[in-house]
Amino acid sequence: DQNGINLPDVYQDIKDKLSDDIIIKQTVNLNLKPYVIDYTEPEQWETVIVGNDYLLEKYTIGKTLNIAELEKEENERIQSCSLYPVYHGSAKNNIGIKQLIEVITSKLFSPTQLNSDKLCGNVFKVEYSDDGQRLVYVRLYSGTLHLRDSVNISEKEKIKVTEMYTSINGELRQIDKAEPGEIIILKNELLKLNNVLGDKKRLPHREILENPLPMLQTTIEPC
Repeated sequence: DQNGINLPDVYQDIKDKLSDDIIIKQTVNLNLKPYVIDYTEPEQWETVIVGNDYLLEKYTIGKTLNIAELEKEENERIQSCSLYPVYHGSAKNNIGIKQLIEVITSKLFSPTQLNSDKLCGNVFKVEYSDDGQRLVYVRLYSGTLHLRDSVNISEKEKIKVTEMYTSINGELRQIDKAEPGEIIILKNELLKLNNVLGDKKRLPHREILENPLPMLQTTIEPC
């Protein structure tokens, strides 16, 4: 929203006053119609790699690092407050707000949520593969989900997790366990958009929805 903003100076200011451990998550275009897009250049992962000896060793000897292990390390460091993601947005122009809300609800957990044993996950996308399989995308907020677990999706309904996948380079890879902060894919005909797996009360944004901030009241008086 600030005219003439110099983003490199802002990034440096963040490093000087807060922490060097930041990761820039978006590219910003400041032309007549500003917009932000996800930053996909390999350089963005350098801060993540140098903070993990295993990843750094693989990188140093020229082994390929897949996006899943990089994102997992990134999530763990964000949650432990040793890495700080930088996102961009304009409230005035409604740019980047959706992405910001998504990262707040999917990656920024309180210690209570992280240490909770109770499962909580939310269905945020449903799509069909080229061969017609129904793919349900679930973001886990707390607890651990294992293959063959039976999970509540309502007071009277349960599902059994018979197949569980993650997406690596656009391909489905089967997994047998998922932790908070991870996105999993289930092949399931019952789950619908916004269904909650496990304990609904542990959704990070549930409290905001049930107890919205009060509306501000203003008055205008003549001078």
